[in-house]
Amino acid sequence: MKPTLKQWLQVAKNFIIELPLEILAFFVVPIALLFAKESDDHLPRCFRWFEDADDHYDGQSAAINGDGGWRRDHFPPPKNRTYFARLCWLLRNRIGYFCVKYLGVKTSEIDPASIKTSGDPSVTSNGGAVSSWCKVECRLKDGRERFGYYRTIRWCKRFYIRIYVGWKLMDIAGANASNWHEYTEGEDKKVLKTVWAFHPMRKVKE
Repeated sequence: MKPTLKQWLQVAKNFIIELPLEILAFFVVPIALLFAKESDDHLPRCFRWFEDADDHYDGQSAAINGDGGWRRDHFPPPKNRTYFARLCWLLRNRIGYFCVKYLGVKTSEIDPASIKTSGDPSVTSNGGAVSSWCKVECRLKDGRERFGYYRTIRWCKRFYIRIYVGWKLMDIAGANASNWHEYTEGEDKKVLKTVWAFHPMRKVKE
């Protein structure tokens, strides 16, 4: 079940809003980081749109210092607080704060009874081994509708196409009114970001 015209228009709107800011991030972030001390957890307030969402891991903010996986796999503390580590993190997770604050979907605003999952929810973890898709739709408590569409297309032995558009609703694929608490506990994301990703040459993981 592909996105409808209305849903594609939602993606286009997000794209038009976010793209200029994402491009601007490559110029603003290197300068903004010059004003951040090693002990800081955030960029100066006037640059706040260009940091990541303020999630916390092990008591530390991820806004400019990276999440748990980033620290574990790339820049273990205290290296995660260096200029270079922060620059890599913020250019990889561009305008995260803006996306969460202004365009993201708060899980607390989702009507659990409205969640509809179509296709194969395991598509996000199949590594492109097979061509598949999944679409998650929901309605917010104010009546607005949101969706997330994820698709893999294996086009040769070694590579596949990865498409992910809408909002990152794959995090709640399979949720419903009866099991909603399982998706909103502990470290589960409180806000689901927008996404418009197309990668034509992802390497297949068998």
